[in-house]
Amino acid sequence: MPGVSSRRRPQAKKAGWIPQQHGAWAMLFVPYVAGSLLCVRHGTAIPTYAWVLLFFWLAGYFCFNAASLWLKAPSSRRGPLQRPLLVYAAAAAVLGLGTLALAGWPILGWVPAYLVALVPAMVLASRRHERATLGGALTTAGASLMTAVVVYRSPADLAAASGTPLGAAVLATTCFCFAYFFGTVLYVKTNIRERDSVGYLAASIGWHAAATVAAALAAGLAGTSWWWAVFFAAATVRAAVVPRVRPRWSPRRLGLVEGVACLALLVVVGLG
Repeated sequence: MPGVSSRRRPQAKKAGWIPQQHGAWAMLFVPYVAGSLLCVRHGTAIPTYAWVLLFFWLAGYFCFNAASLWLKAPSSRRGPLQRPLLVYAAAAAVLGLGTLALAGWPILGWVPAYLVALVPAMVLASRRHERATLGGALTTAGASLMTAVVVYRSPADLAAASGTPLGAAVLATTCFCFAYFFGTVLYVKTNIRERDSVGYLAASIGWHAAATVAAALAAGLAGTSWWWAVFFAAATVRAAVVPRVRPRWSPRRLGLVEGVACLALLVVVGLG
């Protein structure tokens, strides 16, 4: 079928070069921007290494994407994926060394946390289960942790600063980013792959409601912003209402609304 092969050929050439998980872009940038905003809000200079870290983070994700595709592809189809995998691995290595040079050896303290998220995610990819809920939890946890890495070059530095306003804000924001992005994993499933699952709908609503309660408790007991509770309350309404809307929302519309929600999250970070 010449027509089919001609349509597939351009896609094959792009395989491994451009990630197709469009929702991942928000998780790549929002935690990084959130950490930068916290520095600005608390009158602290953004660390010099953070500028190189951003490009290392992007190259690392592109490498992870290419590696995931390579692992789950049959051996006969791995050839076209080798080049993007090697290119992105080399770029990540160079940028990683640049980040290390600027931040110093303490930044390697973050490596174990990322290995905990990366290794199981790669195993899931090799078994073609990369879209599993566990995979979503692992990737969102790794992405959310970037909020802390931008501000503090090691877990020890974060722990030492946990009693300061900036340290407390970084810890809270990292947790809130994870709560939101993992909730989004559940929410998107209720609208696409698990659209008829009562269990996923209950899990999505329950997760967002629990995040709302946690944000309210954090505001009342720890002094975090009440805007977080408002934000998660709105996300809970979204999780409960949108999957029931008919006709169902298209992926494009879901993505556009997700973009607005991410901007709202950053506004909340800025408001403190």
